[in-house]
Amino acid sequence: MKILTHNVYWFQGAPSRWGAERVAEVPEVFDALCELYASVDVDVLCLQEVHDRALVHLLAQKLGMDTWVHAPGGLRPDYGGAILYREEASFRDFTREPAGKPHERVHLRASFSERELASVHLPSNRFANSVEEGDAARVAELTRVLGEGPKPNIVVGDMNCKPGSLPYQFMVDAGYVDAAVVAGGDAVLKRRVDYMWLDTEWAERLARFDVLDEGVFCRETDGSPWQLSDHPPLLMEIR
Repeated sequence: MKILTHNVYWFQGAPSRWGAERVAEVPEVFDALCELYASVDVDVLCLQEVHDRALVHLLAQKLGMDTWVHAPGGLRPDYGGAILYREEASFRDFTREPAGKPHERVHLRASFSERELASVHLPSNRFANSVEEGDAARVAELTRVLGEGPKPNIVVGDMNCKPGSLPYQFMVDAGYVDAAVVAGGDAVLKRRVDYMWLDTEWAERLARFDVLDEGVFCRETDGSPWQLSDHPPLLMEIR
């Protein structure tokens, strides 16, 4: 099974093809990302910063993934998220649960093939007064993620924290393993903020971990380089 997580930056490219950041898709970027996801034959696709449910529907049609869920962000609706699955799955949106206490961005769940997967987008420092305040918000949300519903076997998404940070250590202490570390790629990923975490049982089944930050992900227009997002997609395969 191949699982891919990606912050799509509202499908606008990076630097933004609009000339300045906008919560709006650029068709060229959307189509190119569809082709990238299709090229790796992904089974589960977890996306962050998806602002429009109609785009998820279109993506599902293009990829032949009929089972999907989309949710707008909690406190910040533009920071929506989605999970697409190739076969049958059950989904749950924890973004606004319990009532009156929404996550800042998104927390979605998928249950399939004896796995419980959480796809999240944690608060960044953009809306925090300090890194310390941001870390506290991220740990608080992770506490909720691991405590709401069945404890997930897999946690993926944009966690807006670096290796060695308090949220990162929280996941380690909770019994999860960083797929990048298992695959031996951590040395070149020190600046990353996106993760794929596995509990110890599923970590033993990790067959592949890749950062898709080369090839078609990198573009050039009129001599100026750009990428399909300000975050590279992460891909792992589980036996």
